[in-house]
Amino acid sequence: MNFKHILAAIMLSLLSFGVAQAAGSPIHEDYTALLAASEKMLTAAKASDITTFTDAATEASDIAKDQGNKGNSPRLQRISTKIKQAKKAAKSGDFTLATTLTEEARVEMNKPDVKPTFGGTTEGGGRQGMFGEF
Repeated sequence: MNFKHILAAIMLSLLSFGVAQAAGSPIHEDYTALLAASEKMLTAAKASDITTFTDAATEASDIAKDQGNKGNSPRLQRISTKIKQAKKAAKSGDFTLATTLTEEARVEMNKPDVKPTFGGTTEGGGRQGMFGEF
């Protein structure tokens, strides 16, 4: 076999390994704008102000939609769903439910990023592999 063929095979295998590692890297998202909007929502819910709450919820939904266009994040989808449910609850006048849903969304935003398991065991778990812990 030709040396060029061997070198090409080695380079292609290294390239494919690098792409596989990049595809499995965890998503790091910045929720500072969403946290600020949710703080406005909580303040409006405590004051029982429907218009301020719906304006802040619309702002938070727009921010989540904009961040969602940059990538597909399951965490962002859960947050967006909670915000929409809170907005609906506030429109119906149930501010305790709206406050609870907004706080649940904030808890989801404050969760730390976990390293990927690559099809392994539970979240944050991992397994020993040939190249170390996954």
